Amino acid sequence: MKKILLLVIGLFFASSGIQEQEKIDQSTSKFMRRKLQYSRDVVEGLSVENFDQITKAAQNMMLMSHEADWKVVTTPQYLKASSDFRDTVARLRSAGKEKNLDGATLAYFEVTLNCVRCHKQLRQKPKKKRE
Repeated sequence: MKKILLLVIGLFFASSGIQEQEKIDQSTSKFMRRKLQYSRDVVEGLSVENFDQITKAAQNMMLMSHEADWKVVTTPQYLKASSDFRDTVARLRSAGKEKNLDGATLAYFEVTLNCVRCHKQLRQKPKKKRE
């Protein structure tokens, strides 16, 4: 009887952990979708030379990068990627304010590269140490 009770308790906590991870994953997905929308806003702004839209979207991305949901890991590589992202978003925002279409386009390209590199890094599974 004790074994069954322990098994039930163990299953309960295991399922609670899975449910909690699913909530975290859903929250992260919503957060990243918001960043993706801001990115689309930048592309639209670049396409029609709407510098206010570019600047606002860049500012929103910058603000996002300081939210708690942004900090998914604290490895040195992730912290560097976050810093690089902020630097390029700052250049994007500045180019938007200066009404510099070429500068904003180049900065947006760099922001996109930063995003792709960071997401690639996060998807990689840690390598097992060789003995």
